Formats: sequence, structure tokens, C-alpha cells
Amino acid sequence: MKFVLQCLSLLTMFGISSVSAQDTETFANTPSDVRPVITGQHVPDFTLYNVLNHEQDQATFKDFKGKAILVDFWAIFCQPCLAQFPKLQRLQEKFADDLQIVTVTYDSLSKVKKLFENIRYQGFKLLTATNGPAGLNDSLYFSFPHKYIPHYVWISRNGTVIASTGHEALNEDNVKALIDGRDLSHLDVNKDSITEVKHPAMFSYQEADIAERMMLNDSITGMLAYSMLSGYNKKYPPSSGIDCLGIYNERRLRIWNLPLSTMLRFAFGELSPDPREQRLVPVPRVFFNIRNKANLERLTVNYTQAPATATDLYCYDLIVPDKGMRMLQERMKEDIYRYFGVKGTIVKKRLACYVLYVSDSSMLKTKGGDLVEEGNIYYLKLRNVPFSKLVEHIRSFNEGGTAASYRGLESAIIIDESHLYAKIDIDLAAKMNDVQALKRALHAFGIELCEDEKNIDVLLLED
Repeated sequence: MKFVLQCLSLLTMFGISSVSAQDTETFANTPSDVRPVITGQHVPDFTLYNVLNHEQDQATFKDFKGKAILVDFWAIFCQPCLAQFPKLQRLQEKFADDLQIVTVTYDSLSKVKKLFENIRYQGFKLLTATNGPAGLNDSLYFSFPHKYIPHYVWISRNGTVIASTGHEALNEDNVKALIDGRDLSHLDVNKDSITEVKHPAMFSYQEADIAERMMLNDSITGMLAYSMLSGYNKKYPPSSGIDCLGIYNERRLRIWNLPLSTMLRFAFGELSPDPREQRLVPVPRVFFNIRNKANLERLTVNYTQAPATATDLYCYDLIVPDKGMRMLQERMKEDIYRYFGVKGTIVKKRLACYVLYVSDSSMLKTKGGDLVEEGNIYYLKLRNVPFSKLVEHIRSFNEGGTAASYRGLESAIIIDESHLYAKIDIDLAAKMNDVQALKRALHAFGIELCEDEKNIDVLLLED
């Protein structure tokens, strides 16, 4: 799993299953005369442009009169958004007479068409409004401002906003309640989150006063070294950041509302050449030898959504004297041991896993040309890139995409024993975390994914 860090001020949510999995969107400035449509207000008759999977390339909310409407804001780069598509498709098919799902993206029509073409085997037919010249669908973004995606707006049959939520609320029971006109206000995440009109989803630590109220102010110069640990703050999303420019370039790491286990997985994770992409130790590769009960609870707590209060989520600010991720990681290890008495060691452990072998590399031989690396949970397209990119992609949706501790083969730990270092071309059409479907897709290219037991590097946490 890649630990995606913010560069400068824009927060980047990443897929930490222990809290939530969302991404940020960025846009231009909102017109000053626009006001959000808040919970309890009636929704205007919006026009949707550049529409896919509909009889025409335009639609209006009036076209869906008498139906409940669920608006889904998403983006191609957002893996958590794409992961909700099967659920949305099932809900649309089951409640076709009473519900209209409208997905809205700031990506262009051509990009979305290409995405749907690549994953057409999944059978997604969701009505989708895409971007166009001058931001054709901006009225929706201005009227329903949000910080993170996926973001859902729940609209009753009579056209009133009932709630705005993340993906945690997306289930059949809540959709039935929406259709039946029952109260969903307890799900609403926007009661206190947006107090003034801004273009949607733009949220920086300066805007949130995090730098001033929680951590060292950026204007202080000459700081050689510093670290601070504080508790959970409900106002801020779980996120992380590294300075990529300025006086603290690659010398400063900041964390907001993350569990101790995630901090340790980062501190012992694999270094990446790009300081904004550090690979966490996957959860199934973390083992415990913890005698202190309080520490064990801190390390194994598993939040499915942000709690109302928590003593086991932390904010952390670190500045080191010299530039480099390795120094940040080493100092972070020292601080965690100092604050919590927990240390980690990379050890070998024999585990059930899946092993990648190549039986016929001729089927992967690249034709050269431009480098291409496209994909998500539903497909992968590689051109003239190392075989290791294929391994990384598969791992990210298997052992890297779970919040559960090691459970044998179910944890889908992936080991590469292909011994293939050449560049490859490949087109995979399979759901990456469906092991059987993945096996079939790989086999077509001379790659075998086999069950086995191997001595594997794991992170052992001790007190």
C-alpha cells in the first residue's frame, strides 16, 4: 500500500481502512454569489451536461420527478470512489422504479469514456455527468460543496436534501429509508463542516488553522529539529503531509488523526524515490508481541469510521536536521518508542501466500514506445514498463488493501518469484482483489499465481 503524502498545503486522504478511505478534489474559485444547498432545502432543477449512459447527452433533475436521487461525486484518480461502483450499480438495478443515481465527475467526457471502455466487462451503466468547456456541471459542485470524495448527496422524492455523507452510509437499508421518506439526518456529515462558500473540496491545513492551532507555525525559521505529539481532534480528517518545498523541504512530516499502527507501518515502510509516495507495511504483515494491554488495544483498534471521540488517534509533527525520508523514518521510530514504549523489527516468518511465476515471458515482451501505466481495481494497462509495476499494482489491492490482520491465504500476500526484470506490455481485465479472476487473467499472459508457503519479511511490534 502506498502512503500518499501531501506536497505543500493540499491534504491527501489515503486508503487507511482503519478510519476511512477518501481522496481530495481541487477546483478553481466559486462565484461569490453562489450559496450551497444545505440539508432541509429544496434542490433546484439542475441541468446535467456531457451525460453518459442516458438516452440523451443532457438531463435535468426534473426528468427524475417522483424518484429519490442519490448524487455521487467521484473522480477517475479516486480508488475508493471506483470501489463503490458495484454497490451503486446493484442499488440502481434493485430500486430502478424509485431511485435515480447520478454520478458526477470533474474528469472530461473523453477520459470517462475511456475508463468505462476499459472496465466494460463489469457492466457499469450508471448515469454519469462529466466535465466540459468552462466547467459545464460546476453548478452542482458549487451547490453541494464537499471536502473529500466519494461524496454523496441524498435527495428525497419531493426534492429536499436529506443528508450528505461519505461512502460509509451507502447501503441498502439507508437507500430504502431515503425512498420511504424516513429521516436520515443522523448520517449527515455536513452539519458543521462547511461554514462559508468555497469552491468544493479545497481544504488546506492553512484554511483549517491546523498549522497555527495544532502545530508549529510555518513562519518560524531556523528550526533545526522538533517533534510534537497530540491527541485526536474531531475537526480534522485523518491525513498526512510532507513538505516538498520551502525551508523544511523533505525535513518535515505531519500527521493528523491516525492510529499508532499506521504511524508504525509508515516508519518501517519501504522507501520510495518520490518522497510523496512511501509504501506502508501491509496490515497482514504486522505481528505483535505486546504485553502491555493498553498498548495492544492502541495497536489493534480498527475504526470503520471516524469516532465521536478517541484516545487512540494521534496528531504528530516532526522536523529533522537533514533532508531525507530515511531520517524522518528513523526519528519517528525513536519518538514512538519514547512516547509509547513500542519498537519494531523486520523478521522472517513462514506464511501462506500467493507466488507469481512466469511460465512464458514471450507473451509479455514489450513493443517499446511511450511508457503507459494506467489502471485501477478493475483493470491494468502497462506499456514498456518493468514487471515490478504489475506486482505493485496487484499487491496494492490485495495485501495492501485490507485492514485485517493475517488470515492465511485470505490475506492475499503476494510474492514475486518471476525473476523477470525486463520491461513488459500487458492488458489485464479483472477485479484485482478477486484472486480467482486474477489468476485466469494472468494465465492468459503466461503468468501463474500459485498458493504456497514462504519465509516472508514481516514487522514484529514489541514492548
